[in-house]
Amino acid sequence: MSSLARLRCIRPAYLPKTHAWTPRPQQIRIRAFNNYPGGSPRYVRFDSKGQGPYNSWDVRQWNTPSKVMAGIGVFAVGYYISHLEQVPETGRWRFMDISPKFEAALAEAAHQQMLQEFKGKVLPPDHPLTRHIRRVVTRILEANNLGTLEAPDVHTRQRPATDIWAAGDVDRIPPEAGGKEWHLFVVNDDKVVNAMASFGNIVVFTGILPVAKDENGLAAVLGHEIGHAVARHASERYSSMKVFLFLSTLLDIVGIPFSSILTRILYDLPNSRAQEFEADKIGLRLSSRACFDPEAVPEMFKRLGQPERATSGRHIDFLTTHPASEKRSEALREMLPEAYTVQAASPMCGSTADHMARFRDSWLGGLDPDKKEFVYGALKQSLRLDGRGMLEMRTPTLTFGPELGWVECSLGKTRVLAQVDGKMVKPPPERPLEGMITIHSELSSMASNEYEPGR
Repeated sequence: MSSLARLRCIRPAYLPKTHAWTPRPQQIRIRAFNNYPGGSPRYVRFDSKGQGPYNSWDVRQWNTPSKVMAGIGVFAVGYYISHLEQVPETGRWRFMDISPKFEAALAEAAHQQMLQEFKGKVLPPDHPLTRHIRRVVTRILEANNLGTLEAPDVHTRQRPATDIWAAGDVDRIPPEAGGKEWHLFVVNDDKVVNAMASFGNIVVFTGILPVAKDENGLAAVLGHEIGHAVARHASERYSSMKVFLFLSTLLDIVGIPFSSILTRILYDLPNSRAQEFEADKIGLRLSSRACFDPEAVPEMFKRLGQPERATSGRHIDFLTTHPASEKRSEALREMLPEAYTVQAASPMCGSTADHMARFRDSWLGGLDPDKKEFVYGALKQSLRLDGRGMLEMRTPTLTFGPELGWVECSLGKTRVLAQVDGKMVKPPPERPLEGMITIHSELSSMASNEYEPGR
């Protein structure tokens, strides 16, 4: 039989009949691709040994570089937190890891550097401007128990090359670290309108004096600069430099561009502006406690802002190390009530005012009421400011620092104290003024024993 015939003889297999069934639409269920609750596929990573999924929070699964970086980060955070402290004068939190011993070394190095830098430019101790500035500095330091100035001839003496921690050598420790001696440099440079203080060194350029006008304005500047030293801002900047470098390096490792610029804008510059506001606040308290006029502080910063507006135009605050002078002046003006409270509580201000009143009454007490009032009224209108802070006239000679508005008139060995306001008027003919009329603001000298009541 042929092959074709054999194929035709094969019958198809018997297939039983079945009932056709079509599921309802609501009964159709689509089976998920996997059993993961989220319903979407996920990538499961196995380690080299094929043991379980990778957990990024499991330290045991980290590689060596990751563990090293994590260890450095934990150490850095712990070190930063352990060296946080509050500024005693304001309560601001800051990072500080500079020891007093290191501060002493920085102070000595800064002092020697200034001796070399300003060699031949420092005014002598007996110069009138040096004595004028020294008087203001001394008053601020003594009123606030911050120590004393060095001897006037200290710049000509050689310091012994001994250990700064030697017994009896505590004066070599900077005031920021607990020392009590400050160094004053009056630099004869009229082009520099500046003053600064750090690590116990106070530098005043003569160019600041025309802007300060008088001792009140000068006290505003010096109080601010001494405030920087009291708050240890120079040491804080040394400490912050470490944080700045760490953050910049960390951002570089992560791959963020312009890390140094970002760190400076977001960390360094805000800290600098905070320090300036803080020094303003501390300086206002220091000068007020020393009986200087608190009102002169915002006025001084307002004057400092005039050349700032003329040269720099619009002030972009977040790109500068110092806040705008107008903002500082406004902030200081808001603090004036506190400053007057500090001044009223100062023993120096209250006792000196009483001494002056008693001296005035003792000298004028011998006159009848009409003449007494006439003499005092004449002296009360004795001179007007000319904006220079020191004025000399003949017959009689007038030398004054008009900041506190008190006039001291010599009558031979007898002197009288009165307030100053208005223009120069002639004294009454019954008591002609002879000798020198001195107007100044040294309250301590006004209350000293050099006065001899009228005879």
